[in-house]
This record gives sequence, structure tokens and C-alpha cells, in this order.
Amino acid sequence: MNDAILPLAQVAHAMPGRARLRVADRRGDAAYFASVSKGLSAIAGVRNVEVAPLTGSVLIQHSGPLARIGVAAQEARLFVVGEAPHAARKTPEFSIDPKAVAALALLAAALWQMSKESVFPPAITLLWYASRLGGVWSPDSDGGNGE
Repeated sequence: MNDAILPLAQVAHAMPGRARLRVADRRGDAAYFASVSKGLSAIAGVRNVEVAPLTGSVLIQHSGPLARIGVAAQEARLFVVGEAPHAARKTPEFSIDPKAVAALALLAAALWQMSKESVFPPAITLLWYASRLGGVWSPDSDGGNGE
């Protein structure tokens, strides 16, 4: 059996004395995770092992470096510790324009003022500010010549 066949255990979280690994390829395999628990518990420096086959999670409480435990796990033919693929870690880019949020808030306040029949000056002023922030009207839209 070569290392290419061993499942990949990705480090989900690590801090001194505690690490959580994810073995996505074996998620749901209770027999595999029972053998991982037994195998890791036999490694020197491992104080406690908790496995969750349903999520593919392995929680290791240990002393010493995690890398040493990873090497021992590989030698015991349990898994190979590696990094998650960068494509899987990528989160969708989503940004919110603060000016657009402010413009929407001012528009909502203007509509609220109109519902209270306070059109002049509160609602009109709020609509003016919202349109300026939202980019509907800009100070340069009239060309600066007052037309």
C-alpha cells in the first residue's frame, strides 16, 4: 500500500495541544474512524482522540508538535496530513458599498417621513442626500456652470 492510497487529513484548526483534522474522503465510514481513534491513541504524545465519522472530523489533544503525530499517523497507515486545496478554501468575494447602504438608509428614512406626511423639508432633504450618495446626482453633473 503506497502513500497515494492513504486518505488526506486536512488541518481544519490547530493550536498548541489541540488539533482538528478533516478526512473528507472517509466521511461516514465508522469502521475507519474507529481504527483511526485506536491508532492515534497508541502514538506517544497523544492524550485524547475524539472522532466524528458523520462529519469526518478527528479531534486530537496532544503534547509536542502536530507534525510528529502526522508522521506517526502516516507510518501507521492511517492518513496523510496535508493542506486543503486552495480552490476549496476560496470564499466568494462579496463586498458592500457603504455609500449604497447609506443611500438606501436615507431613502428608507425619506419614505418613512412621507408616510408621516412630512414631505417638506424632511423627506425632500433625505431624498436629496440619498440621491447624491447613490450617484444619481453628482456635484459635477451640471458641468459647474449652474445650468
